Amino acid sequence: MGGDQHESGTRPSLRERKKLLTRQALIDTAEGMFAERGFDNVTVAEIADAVNVAAKTVFVYFPTKEDLVFHGEDEVLRTLVEHIRNRPAGHTPLDAVVEMLGQTMTASPLGAVTELERLHRTVGESAGLQARMRLMWERFELAVTAELAEDTGVPRYAPRPRIAAAQLVMIYRTMASPEAMTYIRTHPENRRNQAFDDWLAVARDMTGEGIADYARRER
Repeated sequence: MGGDQHESGTRPSLRERKKLLTRQALIDTAEGMFAERGFDNVTVAEIADAVNVAAKTVFVYFPTKEDLVFHGEDEVLRTLVEHIRNRPAGHTPLDAVVEMLGQTMTASPLGAVTELERLHRTVGESAGLQARMRLMWERFELAVTAELAEDTGVPRYAPRPRIAAAQLVMIYRTMASPEAMTYIRTHPENRRNQAFDDWLAVARDMTGEGIADYARRER
């Protein structure tokens, strides 16, 4: 969770390090409990007790119980928007998103798959977490819409930024889907990077070329 250095290069204080350790302990403990018993069968009080903190302390770090599952959401969104914003000359937002996803898998192929599978197992049939995940994707779309609108000099309510954002986030969303994870897992470990790239290539091609003629029924 950020290591021992701030972005400025200065070492965090002892208090800050303790806060980081407590936050990570809450995440690790919650994930273990959720995996064993299911999200809806675990209380915040039980998580707090296992980490030896007060229940109210949990809410200092995580405003809602659901935030213990989606604890990395802000960082993922920041990375997504920054990749689009900082793309080099000649690159499209589509290029930026595909590059970011490729880098994620290349950095830790097994870790990325394992983390996504953990998330899907935790969400499971929980209506609350399913709703929270839909809100996450909506939040991503709105943030990308705002970035594209500013980048192209049009209002946020203009159609192109919103539609483009929905398609860009759709690529991210499908790459994190259970179907994509199953597809990757069906390949030997030494072929999983390639399986990920294959799925991503299809997503890029179908988005880049448009889907106007996809699955058109014959007369």
